[in-house]
Order: sequence, then C-alpha cells, then structure tokens
Amino acid sequence: MALKATGNLVPIIYKEEFDDEATAFLKKYYPEALVTPITVPILEIAKEGMRLTVMSRNLTEDLSTFGQMCFTEGLAEIYDKDEDEYREISIKGGTMIIDPDTFFQRNIGCMNNTIAHECFHWHRHRNYHFMQNLLEGKQSVACRCPVEAKDERFKEKWTDEDWMEWQASGIAPKILLPKETFGLKVDQFLKESKKNPFIAAELMSPKQWVIDQLADFYKVSKISVRIRLDELGICRE
Repeated sequence: MALKATGNLVPIIYKEEFDDEATAFLKKYYPEALVTPITVPILEIAKEGMRLTVMSRNLTEDLSTFGQMCFTEGLAEIYDKDEDEYREISIKGGTMIIDPDTFFQRNIGCMNNTIAHECFHWHRHRNYHFMQNLLEGKQSVACRCPVEAKDERFKEKWTDEDWMEWQASGIAPKILLPKETFGLKVDQFLKESKKNPFIAAELMSPKQWVIDQLADFYKVSKISVRIRLDELGICRE
C-alpha cells in the first residue's frame, strides 16, 4: 500500500480506506487472520510481532485514558492508587502502557481494542512522533481518551493528533474483526442458531445470539460486533 502523508508525516487515510489499512496491518503481523476466522492475538502481536514493551499501569484516577503509546524514551505519568497521586516513571521508546482497569472495570474486549488502537499508532504514526521529538526535543506519546470522541462535522479544526486518534479509533476494531474472514464466522453461527431452543421459542433473536457468540469468539465488545455487522451489511434482523 502506497503511504501518503502530510508535510508533518501524518498519514492521509480516508474513512473508506480503513479496511484496507486493517488488512495491511494483519498481512504484515498476523496473515493467518486473513485466511480463516481466528481470534486475533493482539497482545501477542504487540509483544512478539512488533517488539513492543507492554506495561500494565493505572494511567488516570477515573479511567479516562485506557492506553498510551510512548514513542520515545523519557518520563510517563501514571496514577499510583496506593498513594492516591500521580507520579512519573522512566520508560523507553516503544513502550505501550495499558490501564488494567480496562479489563477489570470494563471487559476483555475493551482491553483488546485498546491494545489494537495503540498498536496502530506505532504502526502508522511513529514517524510523526519521531520527527516531533527531533524538531522540538520533546517526548512524544499518544493517548486514547474514549470519552472525548471527535465530532467529524468539524474536521477542518482538527489538529494532527486529532486526525491520528480518529484513524486509530476507526481502524482498531477492523483489525480485530477482519472483513476477509469475519463473514465466514457469521455464517457459521447463523447456521448454528437454527438449532438453538431459545431462538426457536422466540426468547432470543438470532442476531443477538450471533452477536454474543461473535463477541466471545473474537474477544471484543458486543457493540463492536454490532457495528461491524452493520458496516458490512450482514446478519440483518
């Protein structure tokens, strides 16, 4: 895939290209997911495929930040629950920090999506951050703040960082639910749903049962599955 970028090295990626970006990521780091339905081992990809250091640390008191990608060495701010205070720790470049409460207070789907989000930052955005470090001499990090989703109606006012967060947020779920094989798993569960007694008794809709199975299989959130089904136009009610 030809890489397009602004003068600041921010990748130019249109929304209709998000699936292509997810496919390119998997082709490089885990091509098996493009051949057969499989749970994408995103933590394994981060550690072994991308050679990133993954740390588990609380980042904020209120879980407003799920993860952080540290591109250059320096100091990173974390929240110390025992001391009830923020403090800094030394980290090296290529370190991903994941707040453990993304799992304990949310679910494994939230944690996996966060890891995929930060992996994409490293995969496509590190050149921007390396340049910022060289030009401005500052440590560069990229944070995921789910409570501050950007309004796409005001894209003309977005900063470089806003664009990269939008890209990572949109592409991460597609990495975990690749279009090349996702439909095959949907078809399998749709066939199995016909034998489900709860569905036969109309106590549960086939689509909801399929969503539950897909979320469990792919280790993602149910809302991510529902959005993906709608995007691909499959498994309609």
